[in-house]
Amino acid sequence: VDLQFHARFLVMGKKSKRQSSQSAAQRAATGAVINSKAVCRIIEEIWAKTQGSAPQVLATQWQEYEALTALVKALREKQGPSTEQLPDRGQCMVPFQNWLEEQGVDMGNVEIAEFPEVEYGLRAKRDLKAREKVIVVPEKLMMSSETAQQDKLGAMVARDRMLQAMSNVTLAVHLLNETYSHESLWKPYIDILPHSYTTPLYFTKQELQMLQASPCLAEALQQIRSITKLYAHLHKVIRAHGDTTLPLYYVGFFYDDFVWAVSTVMSRQNEIPLGEGKKSALALIPLWDMSNHTNGLVATDFNLETRSCECYATQFTKAGSEFRIFYGPRTNAELFVHQGFVYPNNECDSLRIKLGLSSAEEEETKQLKTRVLQRVGLPISGVFHLLAAEVPFSPQLRAFVRVFTAEPPRLQYLLSLGDADLREALTSLKWWQGDVRALDFLDKRCKLLLQTYKTSYEEDKRLLEGGQLSECSCQAVQLRACEKRILQYASQYGQQAKWLIESRQLSKEGEEKRENSSAESKEGQNGHSAGEAVALERQQDSVAGPEEDLGRQNGASSEDSGQGQSGASL
Repeated sequence: VDLQFHARFLVMGKKSKRQSSQSAAQRAATGAVINSKAVCRIIEEIWAKTQGSAPQVLATQWQEYEALTALVKALREKQGPSTEQLPDRGQCMVPFQNWLEEQGVDMGNVEIAEFPEVEYGLRAKRDLKAREKVIVVPEKLMMSSETAQQDKLGAMVARDRMLQAMSNVTLAVHLLNETYSHESLWKPYIDILPHSYTTPLYFTKQELQMLQASPCLAEALQQIRSITKLYAHLHKVIRAHGDTTLPLYYVGFFYDDFVWAVSTVMSRQNEIPLGEGKKSALALIPLWDMSNHTNGLVATDFNLETRSCECYATQFTKAGSEFRIFYGPRTNAELFVHQGFVYPNNECDSLRIKLGLSSAEEEETKQLKTRVLQRVGLPISGVFHLLAAEVPFSPQLRAFVRVFTAEPPRLQYLLSLGDADLREALTSLKWWQGDVRALDFLDKRCKLLLQTYKTSYEEDKRLLEGGQLSECSCQAVQLRACEKRILQYASQYGQQAKWLIESRQLSKEGEEKRENSSAESKEGQNGHSAGEAVALERQQDSVAGPEEDLGRQNGASSEDSGQGQSGASL
């Protein structure tokens, strides 16, 4: 069973958390923090502010973000600092490894080590062959949404529909409850977790502003809104549940602690099967989640017989080198929002762009375009992808733009084709004279998007090399640099394709002149005029229809440069 997982990235933390300063009895007797009237008033304000649908306009999203940020600042002041602190990670690594060995984890091929930029990771103790089993972690060590049900949290989860529906939130609450408890089975694991992350939840206002022009800014703001709303909801649920023996209750359920738990789960969670007839669960897998990301193939399985996670080497790894795994086909935008990092050499990267048919277009032409798009299952407006690949235009983008820029005669011809030929014609990787408008449109759109950024790709590179950026700022600048690199290459690709088409056209015109010249010399011999001779040749070359059927010429383009999508299927 292949694990469908979200990966994580270890980021050096500076924020401290969690070491008890009051006795459990004192906290349970008062519930002072969670029941504070001042705190509860702010919780109600946050709850009221986040009701209804989330804003769709970026300017309105930003206004709401500023209002929520002000409320969270007031909340932090009323709550005060968390009474719990995590110990120094470095000092806990040896006890953690001892705990793993005692619990039956097979880690004889690797060891925990420090690496530049990523802080901690796994180092190969010997040469590892591709597809060789490297790590085995038994299920009993995994903290999951299922183990949350078996804990004291089970009763609270059973009473709340949101916790029942969102296993990732349940897991985050479970992790925080275990962190507040000093008798947790997972204490050695919790002690080595990062103290903070570089997910958007940790960004300051100034750091978020560095994402201006990036499609990720709206996603980051949406994430902050959602987590803040979830916190207000859970604060009310924990208070209403009223279990004074629950660490979440008597410690106080601090906002910053919840952000830490959510970021931990977002960046490290993994889906595991529960068994026959049961659904899957989200889990945190000790040791396995210390593997950093690289390009490759998913090479982690869940063994149903032994009930354990088995991790294999995706490629040959030399002894003493860092052992890495492939987190799955995620774009840098997805890695940034959920894992808190950007992978510059990401082979699965892409950039989302929004396109739609013009409302000012003539109704008859718009109807023709709509019919063609419907035939291949594409919307009249939507999000499409520029790829970080040799061919930067995804099949869906190629098809949409070809329809978007087509004239009525071409649209009528496309509608006359069968479904398979239509898909081939729209997604073909072979560009022809009729594609000049489509390529010109893509080139100009990429250039316009590049102009919306306040800095150039070269300026971003200098910022990254300068070493003066904060950890969060570094990820933001790296993300927008990757976006600009995709846009620049896509623009260049469009220009080159247009140049090739124009070159072929000039060559064809020169050939036709030679044909005319040759035909004129033979005019009296074969009984045809020069014009009639050329017309006959053209008729023979265009039997597929009024315009070339590029799908037939090309034999269909199923290669789509790293995205695993069929060029003939939309």
